[in-house]
Amino acid sequence: MFKASIIPVLVFAASHTEFQTKLDLFKGDLPAGSGTYTEKFDRSGHKTSTFLLKGREVGGVDRTVHQIKVIDGNAFPISEEETIIEKGPKGRYELILKVRYDSTGAAILDTTEDKYKTTTRSYVPLAGYSLADESDLWFSKTHPKAGTTVRSTVFDIENSGWQRIETTYIGKKWITVDGHRLNVHEVRDVRDGVMREVYLDDKGQPVLMKSGQFRTEKRF
Repeated sequence: MFKASIIPVLVFAASHTEFQTKLDLFKGDLPAGSGTYTEKFDRSGHKTSTFLLKGREVGGVDRTVHQIKVIDGNAFPISEEETIIEKGPKGRYELILKVRYDSTGAAILDTTEDKYKTTTRSYVPLAGYSLADESDLWFSKTHPKAGTTVRSTVFDIENSGWQRIETTYIGKKWITVDGHRLNVHEVRDVRDGVMREVYLDDKGQPVLMKSGQFRTEKRF
């Protein structure tokens, strides 16, 4: 199973300016899907990131993941929505997850399966951590120095719980992706003990990311 969370969520755009990157997903050395990653800022400074991924899983199941996340100008979360649609020999399945945040910072998660009954649960954030992930605005509104580290807690919509995140900007690095030699920004984050390697261009768009057996690459 592939997950939308393997895609980094970082970029800049002025009002009504939109950046989009086409991506290919791999599981090990095998193609696992393709998609697009789009980000833009509105007039109020809110950033919306949209991720659409399509792939085929074992057993001939076609799977589509559509994720939309909105944060404010200080990187505090506003809302998130994820729709997962699977089509295969056993028919069609749809899961819709929607998150909003109340005045205390608690995540309110609405879960709807196959357009039937919606269940709602509230999740209190982890004490002692900021809900604002400042790294979401790196290379867009802010330009961190190499070695900068931020710590926060972020709600994991797919696993229904809060994650502890520590994100570090390593610095500039030359890498090769699909035969293209690129000078990119290297970022590493640790989410509840699991490390991701992220490489971004000067606009904050994803060029390469490695997370366990998965990796995403920019399509040229």
